[in-house]
Amino acid sequence: MIPRKPYLLRAMIEWCEDSGLTPLVAVNAELPGVRVPQDFVEEGRITLNVNFSAMKQREISNDALTGYARFNGRSEMLDVPMAAIEALVVRETGEGMMFPNDADEAQSAVAQRLQDEIRAVTDDERDGAADEDTPEDEPPRPPRGRPNLKLVK
Repeated sequence: MIPRKPYLLRAMIEWCEDSGLTPLVAVNAELPGVRVPQDFVEEGRITLNVNFSAMKQREISNDALTGYARFNGRSEMLDVPMAAIEALVVRETGEGMMFPNDADEAQSAVAQRLQDEIRAVTDDERDGAADEDTPEDEPPRPPRGRPNLKLVK
């Protein structure tokens, strides 16, 4: 499966730029392959302004964020693997998006719950979903489909 992070990152950065906002990326500078100016790393993290005006020759591939940025007037080459990007934050509003660190965390609780519900429905269909098959100590399952209301006068 193709990872979602680079697609979400590109989309959020494009939305920020189209809206006149400043996208900032939080990077774990301690991961292997991260190339950032170490003078600006604090507690193993660095925040980068990735706006098109702040980062020259910016490229966001499925593997890394690369380009040149200025630090204290000096142009520095940046190479940030996708695994090192932890979050995107909008400078002006403080809003943002956290990115999971590994594939196990990629599924949110909502996505997992939806998958469980889909699995339950498909299992019920395969098993015939007979009500008499349910043990007596389990509560009855709610009816499927849309709710029905009767108008009583």
